[in-house]
Amino acid sequence: MILQGKRAVVTGGAAGLGLAIATAFAEAGAKVAIWDWQLEVASLPPDKFPITAKVDVSSGEMVAAAAAEVLATWGGLDILVNNAGICIPGTVEELSESDWDRVMAVNLKGTFLCSKAFAPAMKKQGAGKIINLGSISGKMGGIVAGSAYSASKAGIMCLTMSLARELSPFGINVNAMAPGVIATDMSKGLSQGDYTSYKQTIPLGRVGEAKEVAALARFLAGPDSDYLTGEIIDINGGQFMD
Repeated sequence: MILQGKRAVVTGGAAGLGLAIATAFAEAGAKVAIWDWQLEVASLPPDKFPITAKVDVSSGEMVAAAAAEVLATWGGLDILVNNAGICIPGTVEELSESDWDRVMAVNLKGTFLCSKAFAPAMKKQGAGKIINLGSISGKMGGIVAGSAYSASKAGIMCLTMSLARELSPFGINVNAMAPGVIATDMSKGLSQGDYTSYKQTIPLGRVGEAKEVAALARFLAGPDSDYLTGEIIDINGGQFMD
């Protein structure tokens, strides 16, 4: 119960990695709020997730309103996981301008807006953990995810380091995880051929599981990571090593 009594928000938390992370936090004792725009949040168990809200993280107004609800209810926030993201595959030539803008708005701008919304409360209490979702694609380029997704994730990882420098004097740790392909609904869009060839490039010989990423998030949210900030932690079975 390393997160006993902690208050957490997980964006994009109604399914996939977000739900795995939110569940791991709840099982470790945290009170968890789930924000999600694309999926139904009302059906989530209220005993495990006492606050749920449909939030488009690319909207400053929606983020500010949802953050105000959390802060009014709980009086502060200890953990923010910026997990909400979308992937529209395609090369620069294939992507429309609107596709590019939407990916950047949700993935990169959304991380900025949510961090901005909760940073003042974390600074006031002199502590906090922000965990961002980067990607192996942001380190290696498109792979199978496409140029917009990869560029947005590279931006998130750079933003992570900037936030860590800005917020560390206030006792706030900011780190990011950079998963490879994880077995979630998002990865189901890969063709069987892509999936098979992708696995062959992973030294451990398999794709990751959501619970493994959730375990890393739980570590970053807990006290054992108090001296860790500004880091981008790879979790990809050895496909990319630095």
